[in-house]
Amino acid sequence: MLFLDTANIKQIKHAEQTGIIQGVTTNPTILLKENIQHETIIKDILQATSGIVFVQTIGETTTEIIEDATVILETFQDKRVALKIPAHLDGIQAIKELKTTYPDVAVLGTAIYATEQNLLAALAGADYVAPYINRMQNNRIDAYNVIAETRKIYDDQKLQTKILAASFKNTGQIIETLSKGAHTVTIPYELLVAMANKELALGAIKQFNKDANTLLREGDQHE
Repeated sequence: MLFLDTANIKQIKHAEQTGIIQGVTTNPTILLKENIQHETIIKDILQATSGIVFVQTIGETTTEIIEDATVILETFQDKRVALKIPAHLDGIQAIKELKTTYPDVAVLGTAIYATEQNLLAALAGADYVAPYINRMQNNRIDAYNVIAETRKIYDDQKLQTKILAASFKNTGQIIETLSKGAHTVTIPYELLVAMANKELALGAIKQFNKDANTLLREGDQHE
């Protein structure tokens, strides 16, 4: 699976047309970039996509997180809306309580910088966890070891939580993360383009098309 990490509707629509995007992840920082009312842009994303749309809860305490999660679910009332909840201690408790109250709502544990957080979020019932790859690396944390450790623990303990890694600055990080055991990733639109539009590939395609046009012209001349 592959998720898109943006709230830009134009980018989302273009990526959706590829048929390979399973959903969209958002957060307040991403939403702020679009300078559009929160509720409006989430509704626009839901209309533009067919997959899961993750919406981040606001609040630091368990009570605040649960209250905001309830507002989110009541506002959008769409089965594709999923919750992003920070995986600190209050967030872990919120994940547990929300999964008990809303067992069919997908929950993603976020703001993760350590294997321990991944374990606790899984034990609380999170469907996904989002380790922050580039941010970990910027803080001298071995992000790929976190992925490998987490995947081994999940497999050994038969935990059903999926690793949905986030925070990427280049395509190499994406491939390395998946090779270490992440189930999926959420990436910016720019990196989706970079994964496909390799300079050498584009050059080869251009040459193929040039040669094909030459063949057509020569064929016309021989008729």
